Amino acid sequence: MIIDAHTHIHQDVDGLGTKYDARIDHLLQAMDQAGVTKAIVMAEEVDVPYIKRISNEFVAEICAKHENRLIGFASVHPGDPDAPRQLEYALDTLGLKGLKLHPRFQGIAADDPRCVELVQIATSRNVPCAVDAFLWKPYPLRVQLPLNIDSLCKQVPDARIIMNHAGGFHFLDALAVAIANDHVYLELSVTLPFFAGTPFEEQFLFVLKQLGPRRLIFGSDHPQKSLPVVLQTTRDMLGKAGFSEEDAQWVLGKNVMNLLGNEES
Repeated sequence: MIIDAHTHIHQDVDGLGTKYDARIDHLLQAMDQAGVTKAIVMAEEVDVPYIKRISNEFVAEICAKHENRLIGFASVHPGDPDAPRQLEYALDTLGLKGLKLHPRFQGIAADDPRCVELVQIATSRNVPCAVDAFLWKPYPLRVQLPLNIDSLCKQVPDARIIMNHAGGFHFLDALAVAIANDHVYLELSVTLPFFAGTPFEEQFLFVLKQLGPRRLIFGSDHPQKSLPVVLQTTRDMLGKAGFSEEDAQWVLGKNVMNLLGNEES
């Protein structure tokens, strides 16, 4: 079973930017083309103008219609005083299976007390937390740093964290965070294909080898990235890192299955 741990959809075809097709049918077609069994779909409660908000209700509705293919993660804005209640509703009533935090698009660091409270809620429900860790626009880079996730983990040691994009330009820091915290997994979308074929490829392969197949997760970041292309690039990089086909199966699906529990497995 192959699970794409990082995808997006929107009720508007251009909801993720005019360059991208955000329709649910486009995601399902890409999954079929790539041979992907299931995908995690992320809600997005964000502050940036170039993507539109993706509500928990929309994600829950679509995932319910495609329950054999899609798994929804909730998003709430840590800066909203009502965020804890909204998250409880998303997990307990809407039935979403995880939490997505986005320091890059929300402007609040992962170890901010407001994020810590949300991760505590998610952990109390035994669901994983995905935290964006690719350094880019628009907010100050210091609130996006992977090392903030280490501080979060020290405050919620039982939290199971999926570090989206494996730390981006700070992928060595992401490795350090994962080594220091046993429940942190690196999700490879964007960063892995970004550095493939560059002078930094060997360093990224070092990260893959050091962390090993049980702590790495495949994601595409569809529709901003081509799911079939990213899957093939991931397979190629895993091969370069010396991973066996059995190793690759952990990265491509088994690790996420374990994080989501037997219900989704």
